[in-house]
Amino acid sequence: MSNDDVTPIVVPGIGQTTQIKFQETLDSLTGNRFTDVCPFDAVISSICFHFPPGCNSLVDVSVGHGEKQCFPREGYIALDAATPVFPTNELVSRDEELWCEIRNGDSVNEHTISVILTLQERI
Repeated sequence: MSNDDVTPIVVPGIGQTTQIKFQETLDSLTGNRFTDVCPFDAVISSICFHFPPGCNSLVDVSVGHGEKQCFPREGYIALDAATPVFPTNELVSRDEELWCEIRNGDSVNEHTISVILTLQERI
């Protein structure tokens, strides 16, 4: 399912709420930056990460928009068998690039990591 298939939720006085999902499988010792476009002026209200069992803190992830890294503020997050949700209050603009960088430092296994950005429209 692509992000285009997600129906936005509209809350009176708040505007639309939608989610941008990055879910990528990386071969061992590879990394990449994945991008999407912000559909409206928004606030990133939360970021959810899913690190399946076996990652052993060998898979690094960072999230940002435009040229700014917003989570973590610097460096990367790397966990194992965890699905934390972090509240944020990061302003983003319509058509701004949203990105997720994932690096698999595991020399043996591929890993599939998911990152979900929740966006609330600024009205």
